Amino acid sequence: WLQPAVVLAALVFYLISKPLLLYRFDCSKSIVFQYCVALHNLFLCFYSAWTVVHAWPAVWMHYQQYGDTYCDPHGTLWNDTPFGTLAFLFYLSKFVEFVDTWILLLKHKEASFLQVYHHTGIVLAMYGGVLSHASWLTWVVLLNSVIHTIMYLYFFIKTLSPTTHIPAARYLTQAQIAQFFTGIVGSTAVFWKTNCGSPLSKTSLAFLHVYGYGLIVLFAQFAQRKYHKKKK
Repeated sequence: WLQPAVVLAALVFYLISKPLLLYRFDCSKSIVFQYCVALHNLFLCFYSAWTVVHAWPAVWMHYQQYGDTYCDPHGTLWNDTPFGTLAFLFYLSKFVEFVDTWILLLKHKEASFLQVYHHTGIVLAMYGGVLSHASWLTWVVLLNSVIHTIMYLYFFIKTLSPTTHIPAARYLTQAQIAQFFTGIVGSTAVFWKTNCGSPLSKTSLAFLHVYGYGLIVLFAQFAQRKYHKKKK
């Protein structure tokens, strides 16, 4: 999964899957399909929570022992703690999240540009980060695992009970935007600190920042369409 050809093939397959699934299958009325979707959401909810429980303490203990977790100049965060394994597994989970789009397509619903952009971009950013053992991946793994724990729990509830109204759901989109903004601002110093990542690491981070700004704009537009319309 760290071979460029494998990553490229997975992304191409994801991008061409839309026309293949949208018009050939309709599982929107299948009870079995509904429960499979619920299990998918529950799995990613528990996996994200598991990552929270293990990644946050790993990063904190590294900071207490070595001090410089932000740049990790000696690679101790990746080599002497579980974080490297957790980051790699988190990278793999981004391929599993392709299923989110396929679920929509199998329901004969359109997958938005936001969703496709979101899923393809994060794979590329995580790929560069994992390949270069980037310390800035702490921002991605720590923040995103928390958000995804909540998000997939919400998806799980709505899958089993679509009519259930969850007023706090509107704040989930705001939390996602705050996550992107916090990660971008928090990792910016990597670019000018010495011994703070290889050229590949910094190039991947630059890609993540550009991608992240795009997500902020797209999620803000999504929130405007979904929640401000409801207010009116």
